[in-house]
Amino acid sequence: MSSRKVLPTKINLISMRNQLKLIRVIKRLLENKREVLLIYLRTYISEYEQMYNEVNKSLGQVYDRFMRAVVDEGIGSIENIAYSQADSLQLRTSTRVIFGVKIPVTEMLESSIPPKPFSEVETSPYLSEAYDQMKETLVKVIKLVELESTIRSLVSELRKTQRLINAIDTSILPFYNGSVKYIRSILNDRSREEFVRLKVTRRILQRRRERGS
Repeated sequence: MSSRKVLPTKINLISMRNQLKLIRVIKRLLENKREVLLIYLRTYISEYEQMYNEVNKSLGQVYDRFMRAVVDEGIGSIENIAYSQADSLQLRTSTRVIFGVKIPVTEMLESSIPPKPFSEVETSPYLSEAYDQMKETLVKVIKLVELESTIRSLVSELRKTQRLINAIDTSILPFYNGSVKYIRSILNDRSREEFVRLKVTRRILQRRRERGS
C-alpha cells in the first residue's frame, strides 16, 4: 500500500490525521486486551498444573487399588462387573465469556454416576475404595478438560490479538504515517511555490508601476 496513491489535499490530511489518532487508540486497546489475556492465561495455567497433579495422583491411587482388587477377585470377575454396567454418565455444557472470549463450561452430573454394582461385603474392599476414589476423580478429570479448553481458547484469542497489533505496527501505521508525511510535504512544497509565485508577481507589478510613473 503506497502513501503516494493518496490525493494530497488538506481535507485528506485532516482525515488521515484523525484516522491515525483512532488507529493509535485501537492499538492501545489491543495492547491492554493482550495484557489482560496474559493475566487470565497465567492464572488458568497455574490452576491447570495444580489440577493435573491432583488428577495424576488420584488416578495412580485408583489404579493401585484396582490392581489389588484384581489380585483378590480375579480379572474375570472384575470384567463381569464392568460389562454389566450401562453407559450412564451425562455432561452438561454451556459457555461463559471472559473479556470477549467464549469459554466452554463442562459439568458432570454426579447423579448420572451409577451406584456401586457390587456388595462391599462380598467383594474386595480395594474394589470399593477404587470406586469411591474414581468417583471423586471423574469430577476433577472433567474440570481438567474444561481448563485445557479454556487455555486453548485464550491462547487462540491472544494470537489473534497479537496478529492485529503486528498488522498495525508493520502495515497500517506505516501507511498512515507515510501518507500524512507525504501530503504534508506536497502541501508545504505547494505553499512555498505559491509564496515564491506571489513574491515574483509583486515584484513584476511593482516594476510596472515604477515604469508607469
